[in-house]
Amino acid sequence: MSFLGINAAQRRYNSRVLLASLVYSVLLMGEQYALHRALVPVPATYALAVLPALPIIAIFVFVGRYFVEEQDEYLRMRMVRKVLWATGLTLAATTLWGFLEDAGLPHLPMFYVAVFWFAGLGLGSCGMNLRDR
Repeated sequence: MSFLGINAAQRRYNSRVLLASLVYSVLLMGEQYALHRALVPVPATYALAVLPALPIIAIFVFVGRYFVEEQDEYLRMRMVRKVLWATGLTLAATTLWGFLEDAGLPHLPMFYVAVFWFAGLGLGSCGMNLRDR
């Protein structure tokens, strides 16, 4: 352990996720601004709409890189458990979501799947912290 009680793998993971989150925020604001003001031609709208997804996809890659870079087996297993929580909760939510869609009921846009997954990471972390006390 080092500065702030986190090791090198955690520091790299946190830095990568923070940077990707900042890039996501900038791209999302720019995309929304341009789309709502019709500043781009329709063919370019596809490319513009994809841009905010790229940093989110990068975060998923960074989680995988963390598994490879983390040398502490206990910390790696904690992250595996968080990912399992996140994936399980996301699968449950999207299953319900699919049945709402099938019934013709209102539902959320698909990009909320990532939001559910990230919330699941947080809930998994909270659950493990409460259990460990």
